[in-house]
Amino acid sequence: MKKILSLLIAMMFIAGGISAQETEHFKFKGIPIDGTLAEFGKNLVAEGFVKVGNNAYKGKFLRNEALVALVGDDNNMIWRVAAVMPSTDTWSILESSFDGYVSLYSEKYGKPSKLSKSFANYTGDNSGLKMYAVNDGECNYFAIWTLPQGTIEVRIVKGSKYNEGTIRIVYTDNANKDEVRKSDLSEI
Repeated sequence: MKKILSLLIAMMFIAGGISAQETEHFKFKGIPIDGTLAEFGKNLVAEGFVKVGNNAYKGKFLRNEALVALVGDDNNMIWRVAAVMPSTDTWSILESSFDGYVSLYSEKYGKPSKLSKSFANYTGDNSGLKMYAVNDGECNYFAIWTLPQGTIEVRIVKGSKYNEGTIRIVYTDNANKDEVRKSDLSEI
């Protein structure tokens, strides 16, 4: 009888510990990447962002006026947030910004799990040609942090105008991404 009682008590502690653990979500500007797109958007507005489109907001992020896009599933559950920084047509500014963001994120999250600073079909040191490579999608400057809550990616991408580049920072929340994946798998 004592063994059964001890076993039941142990099972209650284990079950209580498991149910007490909440899924940890990534945070963007201190806001958990959880809930609906509308709820997350309201929290961004409370942080001073302005809605500029369907699931798109503008506001201050890392001392810049950034465009923030929210990505959700078919039920509008948020699982990804992407921030696009201002564009520039100057390679040295773009590269310096990239290096600064990588340094900042490394300070908080440690060394990136993947880091690339190369070009697909370009060798040389001409800044103008490097900007053409950015526009042609041949710039492979990115850093990825793979963490228990998800991934963060900092990447140089084509900017809003010809011959411009920008930095895109993407947070992908694992808990909600896994829910999206389960839903997708049930459809096939």
